[in-house]
Amino acid sequence: MNRRDYLALTGTALTTAVAGCSGSGDGSPEEAEEPNEPAAGEEGSNTEAPEEETTDTDAEEQPEPEPTEEVDQPEAQSFSGSGAEVEQDVPIGGGLTVVEATHTNGESNFQVSLVGGEFDDLFVNAIGEYDGETAALIDEGEYTLDVEADGDWEVEIRQPRAASGDSLPQSLEGDTPEVHGPFEFDGSHVATGSHSGEANFQVHVYPAEGSFGELVFNEVGQYDGETTFRHSGVGWVAVQAGGDWSLELE
Repeated sequence: MNRRDYLALTGTALTTAVAGCSGSGDGSPEEAEEPNEPAAGEEGSNTEAPEEETTDTDAEEQPEPEPTEEVDQPEAQSFSGSGAEVEQDVPIGGGLTVVEATHTNGESNFQVSLVGGEFDDLFVNAIGEYDGETAALIDEGEYTLDVEADGDWEVEIRQPRAASGDSLPQSLEGDTPEVHGPFEFDGSHVATGSHSGEANFQVHVYPAEGSFGELVFNEVGQYDGETTFRHSGVGWVAVQAGGDWSLELE
C-alpha cells in the first residue's frame, strides 16, 4: 500500500468513530430517559398509605374497675309464737350473731336464749313489752332457741358480715337496745355517751368473727361521760340501754 492509500483509509475510520459518539444527527447529546414510577398502591411503590385517624377514646386507656370483694353472709332466720316455746336445730355459723326480738301483749318476764354451746347465750331479759336488738359472739354449731314469754313474740337471728364499713366519726342515738354498723376502726378511738334510763347502759364493739369484743361503756342508770377504746378493722356497735341514749364515736 502506498502512502496516499494509507492516509485515505485512516481518515475514513476516524470519521466513523466520531459519528458513533454523537447522540443525534444534530450533534447534541441525548437525554437519558427517566424510569416509569409505579402508581400508588402498586407493588414497588414508595408512596405510603395515609395513617388511620385515632379518636381520643382510643388513645386514652380506660381504667379497669376494681373487683368488689364478696363476703358470704348467712341467711336470716325468723321465728314467731305466743307464750313459752322452744325451737330446736337452729344452725349458727359462728361469730357475730344479732337477735332482733319483739314481745307484745305480755306483762311478765321475756327472755330469749340460744342454748347449745359451752355456755347458754342470753340475748334478751326484759319485763313486759319489748322491741330491740342485741348481739354476741358465739361458737359455730346447732342451737336451741329458748323463748320465755307470756305474750306474742317474734325473733329474727342474723349474722352480719361485711368487707368494709362507714368511716368515723359517727353519731348514734335511740331509746331501745340497738346494733349499728358496719364501721371502719383503725386503732385507738374516743367514745362519748349519755343515758337517761335507770337500767344498764352497755356499749360493745364486735368484729364479725372472733371470741372477744371491746367493752366501751358499762354503767347503771343515768350517765354522761367519755372514754377511750381500741378496735381495728370492721366492727359493729351494740348498745344495751333502758332509756334514751346517744353515742359519739371518733
